[in-house]
Amino acid sequence: MPRRLVLITLSLLAVLSGGCESYDRPRRPLPEGFAMQVLDGGRLDAAALRGKPWVINLWVPL
Repeated sequence: MPRRLVLITLSLLAVLSGGCESYDRPRRPLPEGFAMQVLDGGRLDAAALRGKPWVINLWVPL
C-alpha cells in the first residue's frame, strides 16, 4: 500500500508541475505602456498596479 501511495503522489506531482511555467526574469518592472481591458469592461494600466503586488492570469483558447 505505501508503494502505491508514493506512485500516485509522484504521478500527481508530475501532472501538476507539467502545467507550470517559470518566469526567467522575476521582478522586472511593468512597461509604462501596459494597458488591458478587464472582464467588467474597464481598463487596467501600469499606474493602477504601481506599488501593489499583482498576478495576471491569461487564458488563451487553443
